[in-house]
Amino acid sequence: MKKILVFALSLAMFSTACSTAWVSTLDTILAAAAPALINILQIVSVANGRPMNSTLATKIGADATVIKTLAGDFAKASSGSAPGACQQLQAAVGVYQADQQLVLQAAQVSDPNTQTKITLLANLVAGTVEAITAVIPSCQNASRQSFKAAPPYSITTFAAHYNSVLIAPTGNAAVDAATPKLKLYRHSKLARSVTLGWLQ
Repeated sequence: MKKILVFALSLAMFSTACSTAWVSTLDTILAAAAPALINILQIVSVANGRPMNSTLATKIGADATVIKTLAGDFAKASSGSAPGACQQLQAAVGVYQADQQLVLQAAQVSDPNTQTKITLLANLVAGTVEAITAVIPSCQNASRQSFKAAPPYSITTFAAHYNSVLIAPTGNAAVDAATPKLKLYRHSKLARSVTLGWLQ
């Protein structure tokens, strides 16, 4: 499934890059990936009848914000400071990847159907790290004007696939009641209301 996701993500966004295009793409990825990861913690919480690990959820959000900040710094860095800025960015991506592993360690529930849902969602979210690393220019490349690789991410494809797995019934009434509220959207609730759901 992870390979299918990466392939699907690779089909999108072949735009000519300006100096900030990859940063915008990275922001778009993180805008979906971090909430998707936190949603897994919420599902575990509901399934186990315990409070969500809010410390880890906060860390995921903070680490995603650090990546966004460092990406902007790297995009604007001078040629002399770019390698150091790039290494900081790559280290931050490594921390975010470690966050994913912490979520996987915490994502254990006794209900087998809910565990299957969590595993499928985790596999989808794991593909976002590959999307993040693919879009960041190489540290050895002095130019940060273009993508290291074609931007391998379609937020629409990811969200649609994620949401379809998210809302699939498990038979666990509490989980099935909670998951529709965790769907990923590209647009704000106001924008979705004004367009009568045309924008998602």
